[in-house]
Amino acid sequence: MSNFNAWRRLKVICRRLITLILQDLAFFMPWPTRSYFHRARGIRIGKDVFLGSLVILDDAYPEYITIEDHVQVSAGAKIVTHDSSFHNVFEGRVPTQIRPVVIKRHAYIGSGALILPGVTVGEKAIVGAGAVVTKDVPARAVVVGVPAVVVGTIDEKVDKFLDRTGFFISKYYEQPGRLSENEKDKLKRGL
Repeated sequence: MSNFNAWRRLKVICRRLITLILQDLAFFMPWPTRSYFHRARGIRIGKDVFLGSLVILDDAYPEYITIEDHVQVSAGAKIVTHDSSFHNVFEGRVPTQIRPVVIKRHAYIGSGALILPGVTVGEKAIVGAGAVVTKDVPARAVVVGVPAVVVGTIDEKVDKFLDRTGFFISKYYEQPGRLSENEKDKLKRGL
């Protein structure tokens, strides 16, 4: 029995070491290659996913993360699938909690956001920069804060967003500009 436990422990150590090496490689690689290294760690990543620089995807249990198509995870965001706090405090007598995290299609995770175990971020939802997400985010919702709370929907917030200056749409690439009312209406119809 002790040989079996030793072999099992060695397998766990090797798996953890490999996933940490792949995480470090992804951490420092240019963005088009980051998904490749995270997929090799067991993370399910859809097509056309952008992972910003310094993004951390759970180092111990990455296989419990699913990131669907067309998601953007901005610089410094973290996604965690396990909680070992009680395991540590009670000297290993309480097991580590592992819960999956799912980021649905077209969601946006802001810079420095933290997604905790068991959270599903709904389709086309926005998680604000620095938010700490402790519970599910509804589809098309905007959440901000610590802990994250819903402050509205993307439909409610789009007018305020479109009124900002500084758009870098192709025609404004040379110099940021404000959208005309016609351009705003056309964009809103396309949403």
